[in-house]
Parts: sequence; C-alpha cells; structure tokens
Amino acid sequence: MSCHVCGSPDTEPHFGGISCKACAAFFRRYFHSKKLDAPCTCQIRFRNSHPCRECRILKCLEAGMDPEKVQVKREKHPPRKKVSQQSDLPLDPGKSTQLVPSTSSSPPSLPISPLPLQIISRNCSTISQTAFNWESIQPKRFLLFDKTLDQTNYYELSCLMREDCRMIWKIVEGLLPSVTYNLRYLDKEAMLRNFLPKWSVLTAAIDMEMNIRRYSKFEGLEDIQRMLVEFYQYSMPYEYRMTPEAILKTFGPLLAYYGEHVILPIHAKNFDKAEYMALTLLILFDGAYTNISVECSEMCRNIRNLVFRELKGYQMDKNYEETQFIDTVDTLSIVEKGERKFHEELLVLLLSTEFRPEMALTCTDIPKFLCAILLPPLGVFFETGCDYHLAICILLTILGYIPGIIYACYVIVDQ
Repeated sequence: MSCHVCGSPDTEPHFGGISCKACAAFFRRYFHSKKLDAPCTCQIRFRNSHPCRECRILKCLEAGMDPEKVQVKREKHPPRKKVSQQSDLPLDPGKSTQLVPSTSSSPPSLPISPLPLQIISRNCSTISQTAFNWESIQPKRFLLFDKTLDQTNYYELSCLMREDCRMIWKIVEGLLPSVTYNLRYLDKEAMLRNFLPKWSVLTAAIDMEMNIRRYSKFEGLEDIQRMLVEFYQYSMPYEYRMTPEAILKTFGPLLAYYGEHVILPIHAKNFDKAEYMALTLLILFDGAYTNISVECSEMCRNIRNLVFRELKGYQMDKNYEETQFIDTVDTLSIVEKGERKFHEELLVLLLSTEFRPEMALTCTDIPKFLCAILLPPLGVFFETGCDYHLAICILLTILGYIPGIIYACYVIVDQ
C-alpha cells in the first residue's frame, strides 16, 4: 500500500492515517512550528516538484491524519539566573555585623517547568472502538445463536458463524475504511475463510457466560450426550448416520480436547473486551496464509503491528503486569491448536458420511471417494481459472489433506 499523500511505497500508520515517515514528520512540524500563511503556488511549480505547504497538509487530513494525536511539544528549561555580585558594594560601619552573601554558596533552585496542559495518553483507538462496536451488535448475536446444538446441525451452524464473521468484517470496514476499500474481493473472501475456524474457537471462550445460561437446562451427563448425538446425526445424511455409541466414541475426545485445552484455558485468563477484540483483529489479519496476495499479506502485517502496539499501550495504561502482554499474545497459539482440532473434526465427519467400514469399496468407488475429498480445493480451479501461483496453492492444499485423511480413516476403522 502506498502513501496517501506522496505515493511512497513505504507506509505505516501515523496519527490515525496511513502515510510514509516523511509525510508524518511534515505533519508534526506543521503544527509545532507555525508559519505565515502563503498563497498556493502549485500552479507555477514544476510537474515533479512537491505540492505547497497548504496543499500537502490538506492531503494529510484527507488521509485521516488527526492533529489532536500530535504530541504537545516539550518545553525547554529556562536559562539559569546569574547570582548578583554584592561583594563590591561599600559596607556600612554601623552594620558591620550583617552577613554578606557568599559567591561560593549554592545557587537558588530553578523554577519548575510546568507540565503541558494536556498529556496525550497512548493511542488505543483501534481496539477501543472495536470493543465499543462489538458491544453494539450483541443483541443481534444473541438472536443469531439463540438455538442450542440439538436444535441445529453443522450446516446451519456454519452459516450462522459465517454471518457472525461478516458482522466482524463490517466493524473493521467502518474502523479502517482506507485499508479495506482497496482490498481485492478474492483476498477478502480468503481472509474470511481463514478467520472462521479460529473465530469459532475464540468466540466460544468469549461467549462462555452466555452459553452457560443457555445450556443450563441440561442438568445431567445423559442430557448432554443426547444433545451431541442429535447434533451430529442431524448433520449427516439419513442413510449414512452413525450410531450414538460411534458418535460419542469418535467426537467425544475431540470435544473434550476443546474444553480442557482450548476454551477453558482462554476463558481463565480473564481478558476484558478490548483484549478480546485485539485478539480478534490479530487472527483476522493473519498474513501467513498462502491463499492471499502479497499485497494483502503486507497489509495484514502492518495492521497486526498496529494492534500489537495499541495492545501494549492499553495494558500499560491499565497498570497491568508486564507478563500480561506475553500471556495475551500466547493465546494465539492456543487458538491455532483449536483450529487444527477443528479441521480434524471436519475430516472425521466428512469421511464418516462417505466411507463406512462395513461398506466394501470397489475399483469404481475409489475415484468417487477421492473426488469427494479433493474436489473442494479443486473447485477454485474451475471457478477462477489457473495460473502458476494458483496451481501451486491447489497442490499444497491437496497435500495438506493427506495427513488428515489418514488420521480420519484410522479413527473410523478403529471403531
């Protein structure tokens, strides 16, 4: 992304906008050193010369740079006052006992320089505004996830989670319009697909208290097992539904792992809304995936650096311990563990509906079985065409399926 003022390729967030370091320094100097107003001279300058001072500051303001975020210029210490010399004055004989101040004595203390009238706190506007907007969509989210698991299935729950991700994206669009406006449609859809598994893990920890109230009607272990069996059975075609015992044996360990090693450890950290929203932005703008462009990856890196900086400043303003920042960032690794388990669960569910141990696969069924597994990534080829980079991406995606397929087959056959 280029600078919105001068077009320089090296950009980063400055004073609420995206600009290069040179334009940020000009913006700071403009409000620190006032100069006489001069008429615009852009019409009589050379074509390749910089715009005049007034036109350049207008471009800075259009880029979103806020003058209130410029720190107040520090005051310099006043010069030291010279000690008055009184040794050369004539002494009165009648007042010979009066002490004369010595020049070797310590000078009087300097006057304390007053603090600036306004101390600007660390800028945490991104995560604070995200937390505020997140609170405003809670009534809609409450209606969206009003059903319990026994009243829905995997497809319906996935559609609800996708709608939840799009609400998060609308918050980001209102917060960072200059960043998301130039984003390609394919990059946006890829970011949402990458975000959904991690968000389904993180939102379970965020909505822990709400889920406890929602599922309070299930009192015993038998009620919970019945709810899980109905959820997974309704998610499978009727002719391929697994028995209740097979469902609990297959998916029970996965759900136990979610609770013990992912959701409860995150909820035990007692993050507030701003910290949760910082984690949300960090997992949304993850540029480590291969299905996004280089420009999108660079944009994600800049946004993550901004969020890291604001998160550190927010926790310092709250007087948290220094280890709080490390503990917050470490939550990302826990979310990634939950994402891997989520992929394993999907593969087990997919292979459970396509392949059963009592079904004998013939030579004609094997290609059909493989196509059912590998066609989702290959569908990108038929929809968008294929170039060199896309072919490599599809190949890597298919290779990434193989370990999960082997694991899922092992789980099913072991029943």
